[in-house]
Amino acid sequence: MAFHLCIDLSTADIPPSGEGENNIIHVQFYGTGRDQYKVDHEKLDSTLLTEYLKQDKQRQRDGPDLNQKLMKLTFNITPTDEANTFCRSVLERGIFCRQRSYFFLGHSDNQLKKKSCYLMRASHEEIHELLSQFGDLMEERKVGKRARKIGMLFSPLNKAMPFSAHEYRVEPDIKRGVFRSYTFTDGCGFMSPKFSSEVQGFLKLDFQPSAVQVRYRGIEGMLVLKEDLTEVKVQFHNSMQKFALQPRSQGWGRVTLGTRLMSLQMTTCQNYSTSLMLWIILALYVNGYLDTRMVMLLADRGVTSENLEDLQSGYHELLEGMCKETAEYFLRFKGEFRLLQDILDNDNRIDGSIKKRLKLLRKQELDEMERAAYTRIIVPESRVVFAVCDPYNKLKYGECYFDPTMPDDEARGFPAGQKFVVTRNPCYHPGDVRVLKLTDKKQWYENLRDCLVLPVKGPRPHAFECSGGNLGGDKFFVSWDKNLIPSVKEKPCDYLPTVAAKNREAPAKSVSKVSSKFKRESNESKELKDREEMLEYFASFSDEIPKRIEGEYMKCATAAGPSSKECRQLSKMLYQAANFTEDTGTLQKELEQMEPSISSALFSGSPNDQDVEDAREYSEEERPAPEHEITGSSRPPVTSSSVYEDVREYSKEKRPTKTSRPSRPSVSGYEIWEKIDKKAKDFVERMQRETQKSVV
Repeated sequence: MAFHLCIDLSTADIPPSGEGENNIIHVQFYGTGRDQYKVDHEKLDSTLLTEYLKQDKQRQRDGPDLNQKLMKLTFNITPTDEANTFCRSVLERGIFCRQRSYFFLGHSDNQLKKKSCYLMRASHEEIHELLSQFGDLMEERKVGKRARKIGMLFSPLNKAMPFSAHEYRVEPDIKRGVFRSYTFTDGCGFMSPKFSSEVQGFLKLDFQPSAVQVRYRGIEGMLVLKEDLTEVKVQFHNSMQKFALQPRSQGWGRVTLGTRLMSLQMTTCQNYSTSLMLWIILALYVNGYLDTRMVMLLADRGVTSENLEDLQSGYHELLEGMCKETAEYFLRFKGEFRLLQDILDNDNRIDGSIKKRLKLLRKQELDEMERAAYTRIIVPESRVVFAVCDPYNKLKYGECYFDPTMPDDEARGFPAGQKFVVTRNPCYHPGDVRVLKLTDKKQWYENLRDCLVLPVKGPRPHAFECSGGNLGGDKFFVSWDKNLIPSVKEKPCDYLPTVAAKNREAPAKSVSKVSSKFKRESNESKELKDREEMLEYFASFSDEIPKRIEGEYMKCATAAGPSSKECRQLSKMLYQAANFTEDTGTLQKELEQMEPSISSALFSGSPNDQDVEDAREYSEEERPAPEHEITGSSRPPVTSSSVYEDVREYSKEKRPTKTSRPSRPSVSGYEIWEKIDKKAKDFVERMQRETQKSVV
């Protein structure tokens, strides 16, 4: 066994007086050398796990305080391989500090991306026993999914609201489908008017929340207001149950709820009054933006270059005049009402502190454009919102209900019965940009505000048609801008595994469960193996494979269009990587197997024939248009792109002429978004130069 890594605390900062018990040691490694780390203290968030440990401490009445029991590590080391090797070594050895040993405990999703994790003053066996109190998390075969479930234990909480365990029930989901079974209520449940009013009163809101994002013990997802729910305050669905607490843990938990103004978290604890934990996130107005990929997909679906460029030009004009004539207009559709009121109180004069705040707001927009590789176009007639299931089962497939908060004059002209663009970011498949019809108001729907209500009828859920999304907290881009409605119809991608793939996976699961049972009965090696798997997953985690897949996707989209067969397959792989339905090793092999077809696509300059699968699942309205309905010439050769060097080099050579298959839009989608990309970059650079001149 290797020796522990000893950490020197003599240089650590001292927490402010009276805050020591709420702070834990945070060790940040910036190199692999013996002394290449710094130590400070960090405030410990209240989470599912920390609340449980506090209650455990109260029960035992001895042992170390919580701030002595936990430690946080962060690995800020490059390159990735070196960081992973060092991280693995540190976690396998353990940390020696305060005359005690600390071992790997776990991490949240956000911490995983930042290469941060918690360690605990306990043995591996004790840590395994602790995690087992939150259900049999280790039964999840895929380590990535297992890590995500454990990550729920580290979600922050900070306020309390009364809530009782007998005030909810769990019901089966709504499932249906023609050839496959889909869950139409995936991640979404209902709340009663009484519960919604209680949230409103507790938070002192001037509106009754329509939808909240929740986490309660092992339950996670959305709740939507259901006017006729009277028997209980909350109705969860089975799909919201991520894990089940063991008997020892009953009587306490957590919930997260989010409305247009807030997210909430609930908890009920054993040794004091039942309570509801919550935090508030201000998010009344969230407009949607188009990035390079969305511009590419919309262009592929027939949205004209003129419409996209006009939208971009208008946005640039707003930013240029934001400290002058366009300030009030920009602030209004951005929802910056506090700053807008300050301008009105100042007799509509823009000077002094108001001008500074406007410049800061413009700088934030420009910084976001630069981070997005320049193409970032605000869509005034849009929102980014949570989606929920239809609580009254009245919406038909292809319909939606949406009632956003907006100024009265705009609300009067809000288009009922018009087609809407609905999608989710990131989106890689042209068919995942959905077109839905906004239904007229119906009884009870008028109380559902600032959330996208989707039907529970049809061949498959609209949320899943948007890049494999669900209703458990995913946010969706919704636009009623008529100029962004695609003219070309396209079938959405199906991200579910085929029946054959499911049949191949089933025996493996059965063998795994039987094998695990015998291991538990014979010895404790299973527990140690589980801990080793989680440690290895964290230490070796990298987004290299997803980035490679996305890079190949963009190359193929540039050369052959996002509707090409290769892009369709790569979009499925990106979904698998994001949702841990396949491990990185499998995805890497699949990517290597695709190299010949990707090379062929790069050298063809024209999309391959699309696969036709299970077309009968979709209505005639949703099926792709026949080829003879799509007019235009073949995509011209790619000209230039600083990002996609291999595509640019090939564009200098003569490509074979294609005459049998017409392209979808009359102008190459690549030409459109390349032009918009260049215009965005030039604009940002010009604005930055002007800002520097004004400072000088």
